[in-house]
Amino acid sequence: MTEEKSFADRARDPATDDDSPHAHQAPERRSWAAAIMHRWPTWLAIALAALTAGGSTVESLAGVLPMLAFAYLAAAVLQRRQATWLVAIATVAAFAALRLQGWVDPVVALLVAALAFVLWGAVRGQLRRRGALVVETAGMVGFTAIALAAVSVDLDIGRYIVAAGWFGHAAWDFAHYRADKVVSRSFAEWCAVFDFLRAAAILVLPML
Repeated sequence: MTEEKSFADRARDPATDDDSPHAHQAPERRSWAAAIMHRWPTWLAIALAALTAGGSTVESLAGVLPMLAFAYLAAAVLQRRQATWLVAIATVAAFAALRLQGWVDPVVALLVAALAFVLWGAVRGQLRRRGALVVETAGMVGFTAIALAAVSVDLDIGRYIVAAGWFGHAAWDFAHYRADKVVSRSFAEWCAVFDFLRAAAILVLPML
């Protein structure tokens, strides 16, 4: 008799059945929302890439490559991964402000700042440990060399060189994302997606 009542109660109240669609609908919606929110750096990168696509010059895009490398170099010296976004925003703001004046070349100022960070890290003994600072210094040198090569040749060839540089930095970002070192994973994810989309846009969209 008790089993019959229990069965009847369950039949009258399908919402209590764990296999009912209503029981799974809310958790499924939450899982989708959580997945979307977890990938917010990717969505931000896509939005920014769409807003900045096209209308750039080889010189301006080449000049950004050292800036991207500098953010990693500064993070390696500071050894504060939680401050990565703050460092990146400050770097972009300073670089943009330098572009508004005509006395100091922004890339030259960036290289001077990079040298100062390397010297600071050397004084702290970071170069002797052959760790992140050595790797990021090499990255700074490499991406600066690509930028200089892009602006030193014919524009058509320079376009492909600068695109290769952006693709290369996307790979650099992805390597840091996988290793989960130097910069925050959210920044590495954002930068990898943005750099890849920007490199693709360099190849397919008109340049000034």
